[in-house]
Amino acid sequence: MDRNEVDLAHEVGPVRVDANETRSLWVIGHRVTLLPVGGRIAVVEVVTPPGVPGPPPHHHDDTDECFYVTAGRLGVMCGDTWTSLGPSGYMNVPRGTVHSFRNEGPDEVRVITGFEPQGFERFFLEYGVDVDEPGAFEASVSEAMIARVIEGCTQFGMILAAS
Repeated sequence: MDRNEVDLAHEVGPVRVDANETRSLWVIGHRVTLLPVGGRIAVVEVVTPPGVPGPPPHHHDDTDECFYVTAGRLGVMCGDTWTSLGPSGYMNVPRGTVHSFRNEGPDEVRVITGFEPQGFERFFLEYGVDVDEPGAFEASVSEAMIARVIEGCTQFGMILAAS
């Protein structure tokens, strides 16, 4: 990752995504592409291969998150309840609600995920490995990367649930 990419993860305010220069990153086993939108939201496409676990249960104190499935089957935990969503399925997770997600099918699941307000997209820039780097997927799920995410996710407003 070059210096400009590292700086983007630590700046304040929204990340500008140029429609002609979208970036795809492997983030803890999920392929995340930042999508160009405006206003108060940040939007990413998340592609989760079969067998890849979702993030640990967590919440965001200041960010609402929503999921819209475009292909495959996504399980979303919202509070204590798991809901299975197929194509065109949608779920909103209000700020402060413990949640997670998982691929519930035999194929990859594709999801458009939104965050309101903007800001959480910096998490992906901090912990993502460019898809074009050799060994990117493996680096994104390494013990060292998982430890980094667990140690630093609170700086991006991702609060892990007590286990």
